[in-house]
Amino acid sequence: MFRFLKNYIKSFKSTTVLNVAFDSGGRRKPTIILLHGIAATSKTWDPLLKELDTENNRVITLDLLGFGQSPKPTDCEYTVDDHIMYIRDTIRKLHIHKPYKIVGHSMGAIIAARYSYLFRHEISSQYLLSLPLYIKNGGLHTNISRTHTDIYLNAYKFLAEQKQFTIINSQRLRKLLRISDGVDVNEENWNSFRLSLINTIMNQDTYNDIKDIEIPTNIIFGTFDEFMVQESVSKLAEFKHVKIIKLIAINHLLGPKFASIVAKQIIG
Repeated sequence: MFRFLKNYIKSFKSTTVLNVAFDSGGRRKPTIILLHGIAATSKTWDPLLKELDTENNRVITLDLLGFGQSPKPTDCEYTVDDHIMYIRDTIRKLHIHKPYKIVGHSMGAIIAARYSYLFRHEISSQYLLSLPLYIKNGGLHTNISRTHTDIYLNAYKFLAEQKQFTIINSQRLRKLLRISDGVDVNEENWNSFRLSLINTIMNQDTYNDIKDIEIPTNIIFGTFDEFMVQESVSKLAEFKHVKIIKLIAINHLLGPKFASIVAKQIIG
């Protein structure tokens, strides 16, 4: 907490706001803030926006730092705290009614968990979707979770070091899966993708952020998620404030079925 506040004060004058892609408006309405994943944009949330009640709730989607129409500073390390500083400035300027709900998908879930940890007095509940939780503490690992974690981290390291391979195969994957949610690695966002991958996803402390929050935390993921270590996520079930929901035959992407279930959890 102290380190974040020190860095925030130091960078306050230079920090700018993120692109607000959608805001249904109404300062006194219950508010829901949506944070997308790495190399994505706010288009991630299109299926969820169709399910949420935007008349009676203020729903806000942001393009995260380095992605979509948001700033892409070249002198930034894209740590989780860097992402949060921009989110914090944006939320302050939107004059959001407190408390509010925060929802993150993939890397956005990592960021949401840290944001909730730092500003828990403002958050009523958080929803972490397709959380890519990679635990550092070896004592918390089973042999299976340690093996799976090492596989993912080694794969991410390779992607971060192989620019052309990653960009080319990102384009091929988009065409193969017919992805239309804004996920794309390209020349424009390469620096923010590479550094966010290393400094936010690989060097995360999300387990401790969630463990120490003690606000209602809902972790929702599909059993076919390609980027999750489910054994690690299951360890969070021992904390009373954490609720884990597994969706059968759902993968990492936020498709219509996934979005419908999430909307019921958020509004219900």
